[in-house]
Amino acid sequence: MLDRKHYDVAILGGGPGGTSAAITLAQAGVSVVVCERSHYQENRVGEMLSPGICPLLVELGQWERFIQAGHLASPGIICCWGSSQPYENEFIFNPYGSGWHIDRCNFDRSLALAAKEAGAIVCLNTLVVGVNYEAGGWNISMRRGGELTNLRADFLIHASGRSQFSPVSPAIFATQKMYVDSLVGVAQFFHHIPNPAIDDRRTLIEATAQGWWYSAQLPRGKAIAVLMTDRDLLPVKRRDLQAYWQKNLLTTVYTKERVNTWYPVKQLHIYDACTARQDYFSGQQWLAVGDAAATYDPLSAQGIMKAISNGISAARAIIESGMSHVCSFPDYHGSLTTSFAEYMKERQLYYAQERRWENNFFWQRRQANIMHPYPKSANYFIQLH
Repeated sequence: MLDRKHYDVAILGGGPGGTSAAITLAQAGVSVVVCERSHYQENRVGEMLSPGICPLLVELGQWERFIQAGHLASPGIICCWGSSQPYENEFIFNPYGSGWHIDRCNFDRSLALAAKEAGAIVCLNTLVVGVNYEAGGWNISMRRGGELTNLRADFLIHASGRSQFSPVSPAIFATQKMYVDSLVGVAQFFHHIPNPAIDDRRTLIEATAQGWWYSAQLPRGKAIAVLMTDRDLLPVKRRDLQAYWQKNLLTTVYTKERVNTWYPVKQLHIYDACTARQDYFSGQQWLAVGDAAATYDPLSAQGIMKAISNGISAARAIIESGMSHVCSFPDYHGSLTTSFAEYMKERQLYYAQERRWENNFFWQRRQANIMHPYPKSANYFIQLH
């Protein structure tokens, strides 16, 4: 429940980026409110964490809670990429230990609880319907349980993720989103019966002619397998999607062997997985974090870690500004610009390793890193939802 109408900082979005910023701000005594549209009740895609998550959660004071939450430790990654023979990337020599396969809803819910415990106001089931800047601050309108509520904040952190339906108009920030590709994931969740004698907790990545697959066991007897491909390579009609997914699964060697031991639950879920960025990551009294700033290919396995790191950095930038109402955070913008450029180099190098289907559309498109505005004809993905 809101305890006031004016906050130092309002955060739009209660994912890892938004809640990490809230924890950092609240611990510093800054008044902060988080607006999250869900109750963290639905499956969220993004289940793999590299060992580098450890120092970030330690910094937030959440490492022990994470360890006790029942997430699955993962010893490494198996890749069938650039060759028909798989190879393994083990975490055994990583100073932070294993990677992790997480229960994403519980992970996000846990960070929101930590933000609340630190002193932030966390508003769940809250739909932000309007954001405007005037008189040196932000006016935010939101709907909670059918009731329209308004609040004001000196600073705004945009953390609403990849959503194309954000209430924050790009015109407010004078930004434009630039895209590299139109990657989507077609995900199937599964149930599996845990068997320590035969279970393989490694992430499996396998390239095919039409894209690539990843699969992993998840906590509490769940599992996931995802086909990553371009939006325009999917069938036009939704009813044809299951057959398309199954047909592509049969072109794999190791993924189909793993999936055949699992039991599918729920229908296929399509989610946006493209590489994109805003041309500006910050401006006067606002910052964007996580996927609201830049989206990375899931192949990088950096999405959640990037969001948390952004959230901490954005909070620090606000604190270090002395709460100045004229601050535009150029250092924060520069840091994210550099990080995205480094990611783009790594992305190109990794995709260049796969040459078996270099004449196929999916792989041809990844031989060049070209930024472009989102095409006006890109309504197909929206229709699939």
